[in-house]
Amino acid sequence: MEGKGFITVATGKEFYYRIAHNLLLSYRLHSLEPLPFAILCDRRNRWTEDFDEVVVIDDPAFSFADKLRIIDLSPFGETIFIDADCLAYRDLNGLWEVFEGAPDFAVLGHAFPLDSDEGWWDLENLGELKGKVSGKITCQGGVYYVRNNGDLIKDFSKTCDFIKERYFDFRFKLFGNKVEDETILTLAAAVHGFLPVRDWSEVFAYYPEAKIIAADVRSGLLVHEWTLRPGVIHDDAFLLHFGSHACKNGWFYNSEALKLIKRPWGISDCTDYLLIWLRCVVNNSKLLKAISNKVPRRFRERLYR
Repeated sequence: MEGKGFITVATGKEFYYRIAHNLLLSYRLHSLEPLPFAILCDRRNRWTEDFDEVVVIDDPAFSFADKLRIIDLSPFGETIFIDADCLAYRDLNGLWEVFEGAPDFAVLGHAFPLDSDEGWWDLENLGELKGKVSGKITCQGGVYYVRNNGDLIKDFSKTCDFIKERYFDFRFKLFGNKVEDETILTLAAAVHGFLPVRDWSEVFAYYPEAKIIAADVRSGLLVHEWTLRPGVIHDDAFLLHFGSHACKNGWFYNSEALKLIKRPWGISDCTDYLLIWLRCVVNNSKLLKAISNKVPRRFRERLYR
């Protein structure tokens, strides 16, 4: 493994492949000198054809746990992972400056002392890891950095596997009822002393917690207010992390994604925007979704393409 590159993950439903491809398009739109962009997935299809590297796994978890595989399987010496449910609004190559000097694994988030009420776990629930942590770490899981050829990354990967296998023993306060990448990776980072390199809100926006003031993925315009810190306006975010629900059912994401493959406006756009609206209406109604599932697949492909 050598060189730098980006990677995203898509396994299971074709929906995840489609949004991963949208991420790729947005990166190449805003990057003057695009670096290789890989996808870790469970099969090749029409959405993977444009990626520079396709890493196929034959035993996917079809869950957030598949993100952990980038530590061992990324084809690059240094990797920045971007969640598939993101779109780039600036040149993501600038993220390499954000992670300059980072340890072998790095998150964007916050560090807290052990006696803090913050954090996603309590010290008494850590078992044999209890004596190996000196603080708590939280993050936003849209972006990770991995030095895949680093001296410490193999031990870090083993710690992640250890935590995943005993996940429910740790009684995580967030995502305690299902295996999630954020909780595993931040606990492992605490064990190895890999502190966050920066507050994530300084780097990207998280749509469920953002008030979007102005946005246009084609021009790179993104102005937002983080609802947890009202009054502070951000206009320099690298990307917008939508969340998969907003990608599937939200008008905003789908209308932005359409701009990546369409010219500014044309007659056919009326049909495309109408289909986006219809898809959002159907997906947000249990009754309409149940009715649409009775329609033959070939007639639904246009709506859910």
